Amino acid sequence: MRDLPPAHYTFKIENFSLLSNSKVDNIESGDFEVGSYKWRLCLHPNGNKKSNGDGHISLYLAFSKANAPPIGWEVNVDFKLFVYNQTHDKYLTIQDANGRVRRFHGMKTKLGFDQLLPLTLFNDESKGYLIDDCCIFGVEIFVIKHTSKGECLSLMKQPVNGRFTWRIPNFSALQQISCKSGEFSAGGHKWYAKLKEMLC
Repeated sequence: MRDLPPAHYTFKIENFSLLSNSKVDNIESGDFEVGSYKWRLCLHPNGNKKSNGDGHISLYLAFSKANAPPIGWEVNVDFKLFVYNQTHDKYLTIQDANGRVRRFHGMKTKLGFDQLLPLTLFNDESKGYLIDDCCIFGVEIFVIKHTSKGECLSLMKQPVNGRFTWRIPNFSALQQISCKSGEFSAGGHKWYAKLKEMLC
């Protein structure tokens, strides 16, 4: 339970009993955008019977059909679902164990919880989730986008040891502004020395 409301979307349903007493299997919210994608909340008021949700409220985050992702697409998401407790003015927060990241793709466009809350608990007005036939659900979504950027820091275990002597014949007759030595090895690496004349 937390005080802070869902950061991205809330879905309020009035006259909930008209929905739960009907033969409607599920309803969906309108589209909302988070992380450059469009989403919907999908609610089964009497439980998703196809997925062992009978006797419970089933709630899912659904990838909206308004998106036009390319073939072979996938979106990795960390999300939380919420049910507002009107009695305590707090939000029941539901997410996968250890904040597990979920993967949406072409064959899996809807993810969530088959057994979000038992209907006996949800329909009991004294528990605070359904009061005056009104309830509120919500969601927060964090879309994980891979930037494919990184960095490698390599530290040398031993100092570089080595000595190199560069003899420059006829130094005073040099016509170049700068010159460099031949390559030499030290500490397992290749080096060269560079000499640059300072012009005044």
